[in-house]
Amino acid sequence: MSTDFLAPGRLWLLLAVVALGVAYVAVLRWRRTATIRFTQVDLLDKVAPRRPRWRRHVVAVLMLLGLAFAVVATARPVERSTESVTSDGRILVLFDVSLSMMADDVDPSRFVAAQEAARNFVGEVDDRVEVGLLSFSGTVTVEVDPTLDRSVINRGIDNLQLAESTAIGDALAGGTRLLVNSADPNADPNQAPGVIVLLSDGETTVGRPTTDGAQDAADAGVPVYTIAFGTDAGRIVDPVSGDVVPVPVRPDDLALVAEMTNGQAFEARTGDELASAYGQIAESLGTTIGEPVDVITELTWQWALAAFVILGLAWALSLWWLRGMV
Repeated sequence: MSTDFLAPGRLWLLLAVVALGVAYVAVLRWRRTATIRFTQVDLLDKVAPRRPRWRRHVVAVLMLLGLAFAVVATARPVERSTESVTSDGRILVLFDVSLSMMADDVDPSRFVAAQEAARNFVGEVDDRVEVGLLSFSGTVTVEVDPTLDRSVINRGIDNLQLAESTAIGDALAGGTRLLVNSADPNADPNQAPGVIVLLSDGETTVGRPTTDGAQDAADAGVPVYTIAFGTDAGRIVDPVSGDVVPVPVRPDDLALVAEMTNGQAFEARTGDELASAYGQIAESLGTTIGEPVDVITELTWQWALAAFVILGLAWALSLWWLRGMV
């Protein structure tokens, strides 16, 4: 938020207020000099009226201050801010539930850390923005349709279950269809139907290629924010064979998805880094859900009212202190 003026050239009138202040000080000095020159000081005390001393200075300062506020009002001060149109916004969280998420290279595991970070992310999203949840392994499941009810989303995150394989391409295609079908038919066709936040630690092993799903999102104008979660040291025990299987994180395909869809790619090796990535996404989503709107709030009436109150106070005090009318 910033403050400026619609007619800043009128602020030059403040010089007139300053000139009046200088003139007031000059008159005071001249009167003091004239008083000192009065040869019969005792007689002066008898014939000169009793001056209100400091009170007249208070009245003068209030008058100058009121005039200054009035000048600022004529310059039409305004506050400028930018707000994002989020009332029709939708965010779809795509959550990888493949078996590689069991890896404990992230404490306590990739899966548990990702659940906690996802819940925190949902809590940071603007209350007016709908959030949906889609999980994917070898198949894609819509866990929660886009909704404003955060408790439903959190329950969906808590109930996620791991399964075999990874279908990132299918997840992107399915997520894009869900956002497009959920969009308001009367919405601006140039406005994105929503945003996808994709969390994964691997690469596509079944279904459509990752780039095919990314292309669907790009064609629909859906930006995809990707988070590659995990480290190269990831290992899991195959539940069927019992063998130890390396599951290093694969960030390259996810970075390509973000590039193709005008999103942004993140890499997180710890739970804290994942939380930071989600936090950065939450901060930047305002520029992708609807077009930002410049809001101008004119403050002229507030400054004019302040000038009126100050000058009115100065007038009342002058009647009371300087002329003895009250």
